[in-house]
Amino acid sequence: MEMMSIFVYNMKKYRKKRQISQMKLAEMIDTSTSYIGEIEINSRVPSLAMVERIAKALNIEPFRLFLEDGDLASEDTQETDNYLENLSTKQRQALTKRIVHHISREVEQILQPEK
Repeated sequence: MEMMSIFVYNMKKYRKKRQISQMKLAEMIDTSTSYIGEIEINSRVPSLAMVERIAKALNIEPFRLFLEDGDLASEDTQETDNYLENLSTKQRQALTKRIVHHISREVEQILQPEK
């Protein structure tokens, strides 16, 4: 599954899990309902700043929006939370750097004109 599809799937999953409508999410992150809808039909790619705002509104860490079901930490489990809580600052920074690198690479691929 491509990165944006994973993001869309997870955004909807966490939004619905928290019983937040598209309209409410849009209000929470100060954007339009149509923008949220466009993201959720995979026709808009949010900026990294917007990904962070969405994650904050959904009360999750941003990396969770990019994990496929079955990946380590894809579900909100106590084991996963304990793992993340026990990461050192350096380990958290390294994890964040890897995630941002991966996202940036995916966004570049999405934005490249077809050859």
